Amino acid sequence: MNLRDSILKLFSGSIVLALVEFAAIAWFTQRLGTGPMGSCFVFQAVVGMLGIPIDLGISKASEKQLSAEAPTGEVLTTAALTKVALMLPWIAALVLLTPHVESYVSVQGAVPLVVVGLVAAQSRGLSLRLLAGEMRVDKNAALKVLGKLTWVAVGVALVEQGWGAKALIVAYVAGRFATALGALVRMDLSVGLPSFARARSLVDFGRYVFIGNVGGFVYQWMDVAILRLFVGVDLVGAYEIAWRVASVAMMLTQAIRTSLFPQISQWHSEDRIDEIESAFRKWLQIPLYMTIPAFAGAVVLGRDVLGSLFGPETVVAYPVLVVFMTEKILRSVQLVLGPSLFAMDKPSLGYRGSMAAIVVNLVLNLALVPQFGILGAAVATTLSAATAAAVALTYVTRFVDVVVPWGRIAWSTAAATVMGLSVYALRPHLPGGWQRVALGVAAGVAIYAALLLANDGIRLEMRGVVEDVTGSLS
Repeated sequence: MNLRDSILKLFSGSIVLALVEFAAIAWFTQRLGTGPMGSCFVFQAVVGMLGIPIDLGISKASEKQLSAEAPTGEVLTTAALTKVALMLPWIAALVLLTPHVESYVSVQGAVPLVVVGLVAAQSRGLSLRLLAGEMRVDKNAALKVLGKLTWVAVGVALVEQGWGAKALIVAYVAGRFATALGALVRMDLSVGLPSFARARSLVDFGRYVFIGNVGGFVYQWMDVAILRLFVGVDLVGAYEIAWRVASVAMMLTQAIRTSLFPQISQWHSEDRIDEIESAFRKWLQIPLYMTIPAFAGAVVLGRDVLGSLFGPETVVAYPVLVVFMTEKILRSVQLVLGPSLFAMDKPSLGYRGSMAAIVVNLVLNLALVPQFGILGAAVATTLSAATAAAVALTYVTRFVDVVVPWGRIAWSTAAATVMGLSVYALRPHLPGGWQRVALGVAAGVAIYAALLLANDGIRLEMRGVVEDVTGSLS
């Protein structure tokens, strides 16, 4: 697998996904309001929360074993059957708690949808991990686009039929199934008998990854889960929309993370530490060139983005959006370094970092949400990301040299500051609505790019990346 080619394909796919998701969420929100959107997000939080003990780290353990050339058929069958066994008691619990689940999600008949959603989410997660374990990470981009397009098509059709919040939930489930089926089609499927020894090895590795999955849930959904206990689904909807807008800044980081894990696993098994250090030098700094200016852009244009594209009900989440952009800067560091501990067979250290972030996030959410609502949840998530980044950097540097380019980061910060001030001065002279957003973003990108590339070191680095990419495509 060519690492740069894989990152390019995943990043390109992420751009498509972001455009599709932006347009769809904007349309859904303006058509339905933030309340039904909030119900859909709470539904996803429930599926994510129950998915942790059902997965038990098995999906990522399967990816690790396949990347080390374990038999595909045996790994796939054993992992799938283990997940089924873990899912059954949770389905029974859902049935027993039906009234509470429906009240929490604020949708009648939510329990059957949650059960089907669990099957869809687990199928998607396992199939994508298995595909990555076969060193076909570059295929993930097209599959995620397929899932997102399915979500949009089904969602639009059902909204037009008057399904309300259920339209979004059913569309979410359909998109997960579409991605899972696409991944299975692209895999080198083979039939294998399940093995108790294989199941035990998956669980042994997965028990460390399990904590990381808890950390992933805490990062993605714990704030939503706790918020719903104190605020209505309308505020949950506005909060999560701000989160989705901020997440656009993470597209490149997510592509790097997804591509690095199997590659670092392979390099580590071959004792090629120099390759790991070289990858960190190149790919740790580049995501910051997107997340730092994204923060400045959110401060200046955040209200316009929320109000013009998603409706006036979402403007209440403007302070949340600014806080989340701070979080993305910290998270971009953690997402490159943190998973590398698992790839280098140091799951116990990854476990410690995840536990620290989980504790910080949970304690701060419980402390801040009752008093500060959606802003308190955003601050809790951001401080959790800071904790995770600090712990990841501390542990990774025990095994490899991580060079942090402070000078280039400072240059990027200065360029983003000038960009923000320039767009702020230009803003009163721009037309209103989405035109202001489009023109403001275009001007900001042009100013920031010119200032960033004025640095000789950054310009040479970016030129090298472009040449690598164009070479890989030729």
